[in-house]
Amino acid sequence: MNEIIVVKIGGVAGSHLHENFFNQIKVWQEKGKQVVLVHGGGIQINKMMEALQISVETKAGLRITTKETLAVTKMVLIGQVQPEIVTALDQEGIPAIGLHAGDAGLMHAEQLADKELGLVGEITEVQTDFIQSLVDQQIVPVIAPLGLTRAAQWLNVNADLAACAIAGALAAEKLILLTDVAGVLEEGEVMTQIDTSDLDSLFAKEIITGGMIPKLSSAKKAVEQGVGQVIITNEITKQGTIISDGVKVG
Repeated sequence: MNEIIVVKIGGVAGSHLHENFFNQIKVWQEKGKQVVLVHGGGIQINKMMEALQISVETKAGLRITTKETLAVTKMVLIGQVQPEIVTALDQEGIPAIGLHAGDAGLMHAEQLADKELGLVGEITEVQTDFIQSLVDQQIVPVIAPLGLTRAAQWLNVNADLAACAIAGALAAEKLILLTDVAGVLEEGEVMTQIDTSDLDSLFAKEIITGGMIPKLSSAKKAVEQGVGQVIITNEITKQGTIISDGVKVG
């Protein structure tokens, strides 16, 4: 397991990052940890599509992505959201660089089996040596959730799923999925810890439903790939819900 911490942030967060977010990254780096950020941008993409009078359609929590939708997605993620995050980090004295799938073949992907989703994929390979070379210099990679097939077709990738795939490939110590809730809720209360072996039962009992299902399914896969723990929270300094294999959390 590497001393790498992967953090997934929403696109809106890029222009509304709080001081404690930057301070936490600095603390981690001072302790010798290496930080990788993966960003979303769903709200900004929706706004741009509405401005361009393109309909927004989703299925099972994933954006149905046509060629037209994909063009807007790339434009917003790489041209708007990512530069905002990199600039914010730079202003706080944290060296950062924006990356996407086309940079040195960073991320390969395959299209999902459900063709109704269109140009939506999942990450199948990550060029970890490239990322490692950056974090070794304490440069924070800020990665857009896009993938490229072997035939050079761009694919839209859910940011949570992309973050889990990247963390898994890096065998990260920790993956933090920042979201709009304090953690996984059971009867209104945050579940502080979930063992990956209990997830199927929680799904079956419908304790975990909706958008949390793909998030936790991908979190389980990340842990199986060697990530020490996955944390779902709304604040980088809060514990939230820890997902692990019951061994790696001390």
